[in-house]
Amino acid sequence: MAIYNIYAEIKTNTAPENLYYDMELYKTDWNGNKTYALRPTGQHALQAGNKTKFHQSLDIPDPQETCYILSITIYRKVGADFIKMTQDPMTAITPLKGFLIKDKEWGPSREFEYYETTQQTKKSQQGQINTFQLNISSKPRVFEAEEHPIGDTLDPFTKQRVEDELKVRMTRPALSHNQLQVIPYSDIRKRLLPCPNQNRSMFCGPSAFFYCIQQDRPDIYQQLIKELWETGETKIGSLKIEADNSVRYPKEMFDENGWLKISAIDWMTMASLRDTENTGLFSINSPSPGFLWWNWAGAVTMWGVLEKWFKEAGATKVYDNISIAHSNLQDICTLNNYATPNNHVVSLIRAGMLSRGANALTKDHWIVWEDKLKLLNGTPVTTSTPLSERVQLKLFSWGEVFEQLDTTLTLGEFLKHTFGGLVFTKMP
Repeated sequence: MAIYNIYAEIKTNTAPENLYYDMELYKTDWNGNKTYALRPTGQHALQAGNKTKFHQSLDIPDPQETCYILSITIYRKVGADFIKMTQDPMTAITPLKGFLIKDKEWGPSREFEYYETTQQTKKSQQGQINTFQLNISSKPRVFEAEEHPIGDTLDPFTKQRVEDELKVRMTRPALSHNQLQVIPYSDIRKRLLPCPNQNRSMFCGPSAFFYCIQQDRPDIYQQLIKELWETGETKIGSLKIEADNSVRYPKEMFDENGWLKISAIDWMTMASLRDTENTGLFSINSPSPGFLWWNWAGAVTMWGVLEKWFKEAGATKVYDNISIAHSNLQDICTLNNYATPNNHVVSLIRAGMLSRGANALTKDHWIVWEDKLKLLNGTPVTTSTPLSERVQLKLFSWGEVFEQLDTTLTLGEFLKHTFGGLVFTKMP
């Protein structure tokens, strides 16, 4: 248990004596229930240096790497009145560790900013209603598709479309796999699935990472999408995600039939995350890498990079048996022992062992185990299981969670298609 001094700085061109704030720090579960680290403070005057007061948190049991949502509402003092200046509070992802150390790596995911025009703010009479007129600065939109830019009716990055996609993601899930099975697979790829979906891109590594974020911390998943759409940048723990110009202005987002190759929110999250690791030649500008090797290299996720993402987001690596050679039976049985509700088992495979995966000569796909590897009768695989036995595994891949192994796959074939895994704790 620990108590923290919660504070923030507001970047503003307004004299601090004219600004007041109300602040809270919380996390939210799938049902919308808030767990507070700092309950709403009520209105307080902004201090010199545009900083809030220090507010003592509740006694918190979470690890220091745990991220919360810091929410601030700004009020403008005009005469004797206090006017709420934004329709919605300003919010940012903030790890608890950021309140203990001065390292900016662990600071909030973005700065809190409030700017006014230099025009005088004053009360005006309109009929019987008193209103306050004030202009607040705004920024141009960050993401724009080459084929359907801003103003186009098919623009995929409009605020409304991004919000609609996010609503589907927050239903957990909107459709079960059994419901999806009655829809032809070609049509499923045109629809937004309830989980992160790489669809027709090579972002299986980012997809696995954001799936784990979504399942463990739906509030953080929602917030980071909001921040990416608004600014092109966000941060989870010390993991910074930033979209460069190639990601902000993507090409070839649509196929020959006019369907998106990857949804707007999946492009913003997955391409931004993966491209943050790239420089220059390896920048990503399309969900389809084409035939240029450097485009493929810029989209593929190596296990060292995936491990870095999980650790910087606050998770702990529990076990690792990733290998350049395929797994043996003991390797898989060890991963089976870690396949519990408290862990994420992220495995590197050849996608050809999946019911809808294409055969490849080498390892080419990341999946997340959602259960133990079992025989068809439901018995978990052990070191004494014959390699000729057929197996099943409930797993996450391509936006869905169900038993996705080819129905004829044997344990021996599973071993040849699997190259170990990384085991992480849940995101705090």
